[in-house]
Amino acid sequence: MTNNPGTVREHEFLRLLGVYGPALRRLCAGYLHSGGDREDLFQEIAAALWSALPGFRGAASERTWLYRVAHNVAYSYARKRRRQYRSELQVGALPDRLQAPEDPRRRVLLEAVQQLGPVDRQVVLLYLEGLSTREIEQVTGLSANSIGVRLTRLRRRLASLIAGKEVNE
Repeated sequence: MTNNPGTVREHEFLRLLGVYGPALRRLCAGYLHSGGDREDLFQEIAAALWSALPGFRGAASERTWLYRVAHNVAYSYARKRRRQYRSELQVGALPDRLQAPEDPRRRVLLEAVQQLGPVDRQVVLLYLEGLSTREIEQVTGLSANSIGVRLTRLRRRLASLIAGKEVNE
């Protein structure tokens, strides 16, 4: 009995989603407010992973390859959605309300992360998922030293954003 390449690909794809699905959903929450948009983004990432899977040759770790694909899709998707929201607001439609996680501290953190620029947001989200600076380097192309400096600066910025949010609530 021979292995069907389609079945092998499907098995590997399902394994990746099983292992990294929760992390990918957290990544989606770091890029978008709306639960519906988050789910759409998750589906876009899954489709991109399915398409990219045959090209994965193991030059990078599975984890860093997956995050590179996911962040590239998330960045593009979030930019597209923001343009659509601005367009909708101009014609009077209101965006979906923020669908925050249950934990209020996590909600405040995600709101602060969403205020960061694209590269900073990517670095923080990868860090929060437990990637090392070397792994973040592989995903982003930034040097590990630059990432370390950036993370130090971002911790202070996030603390400031969160402190401002707590004062305002």
